[in-house]
Amino acid sequence: MSATTAQRPRRRPALAVLGIVIAAAITGALSTKPLLFWLMEQRAVHNGPWRTSASTGSVSANPWERATVALAGLYALTPQEAAYFTAFRDSRDEPLRGGTCYRVQGQPPPSRWWSLTVYGEDHFLVPNAQHLYARHASNLPAQADGGFVIDLAPRPSAERGLPIPTEGPFSLTLRVYNPAPAVLAQLATVPLPTITREPCP
Repeated sequence: MSATTAQRPRRRPALAVLGIVIAAAITGALSTKPLLFWLMEQRAVHNGPWRTSASTGSVSANPWERATVALAGLYALTPQEAAYFTAFRDSRDEPLRGGTCYRVQGQPPPSRWWSLTVYGEDHFLVPNAQHLYARHASNLPAQADGGFVIDLAPRPSAERGLPIPTEGPFSLTLRVYNPAPAVLAQLATVPLPTITREPCP
């Protein structure tokens, strides 16, 4: 028996082990992200359609939260610098879907500054012809009661619109910069804007 012939049977177990390792790596990569977001949803503070956490950006954030921020948020300021509220569903608890129109309406959160941004399913900004990615007090017309209205649509109006995807799920992030102490103390009850589905023009 030659040396080559003697080595052939040994290769099969090695290839089997390699296949298992590759399959495990692929399975882990595909399941990690959904698992992280599921865990964050279980631990989140709920306020209507909005979700947040009191520890985002702080030293007390757990490893799951830090991993989720690294996947979807890239960077988070401390709670005293910013509070983050994210919505994947509307005020009727229906998933936010591209190709549909919505109205976001409410009063500015008590803070130094706020903004509302649309993110696609990949958690990146949604490309659009207007190059418009966020709405805030400086690029919205004032309402008589001091509140604001933002129309979400694939092709929104120029005055108070914000583009969303033409299809697929998307999310909204409301950033509240230098929030008033009452915001951080009452994350679950502080008044936040409603998200209602509207007929598209």
